[in-house]
Amino acid sequence: MAATDQLIEGLTRNLQPVKPLRKPGLRAALWSGFATLVIAIIAAVGGSRADLAHALPEVTFFVPLIGSWLTGVTAAVAAFQVSLPDRSRHWLWLPAVPILLWGTGFAVSCFSNPGDILASLALLPESACLLTIVLTSAALLVVLLPMLRRVKTLRPRLTAWLGCLAVAGFADTAHLLVHTEQDSLLALTVNLAPALALVVLGGLAGRKAI
Repeated sequence: MAATDQLIEGLTRNLQPVKPLRKPGLRAALWSGFATLVIAIIAAVGGSRADLAHALPEVTFFVPLIGSWLTGVTAAVAAFQVSLPDRSRHWLWLPAVPILLWGTGFAVSCFSNPGDILASLALLPESACLLTIVLTSAALLVVLLPMLRRVKTLRPRLTAWLGCLAVAGFADTAHLLVHTEQDSLLALTVNLAPALALVVLGGLAGRKAI
């Protein structure tokens, strides 16, 4: 009995109190607030698009703008929820409606003014829009990944996928506020191609990243 008591004492002697994690909704709100602040700084430093006041009432601009921001918020909430082992996978569907809003606005614009998808893809690497998306994504990932890693999740790929979806949504919000794309199909390519690439990468690298 004495040996057992000594063993327990030895194991617990240097233990430090564990600080409990904040609730998933609160952590998602804090990160989403940070992401929105980053977007505001980028728009202030880089300058918002000159026709912003004119573009806001247009459905083809306003719907994707709101859709991308809501995708970022809802995907962040879903990522923090599914990272916990006792939460349902049904949280995966939370960003579904915002994603539809995000993509539908561009799709309507493209159908009304179709262009050459190959030409749009060729212009993508030279577009200044891509730099905005990459810089915003990097800034958001630097903060999001450590927050998700604090939970030793049993669903690393799903968590990483949703996290990258959140980053993609906020990054595109920054792009929409700063840059103007005249060609509708080019706009669709510039906005959604990097987002799709980021989400796919998150799913593939999830086990190592989270």
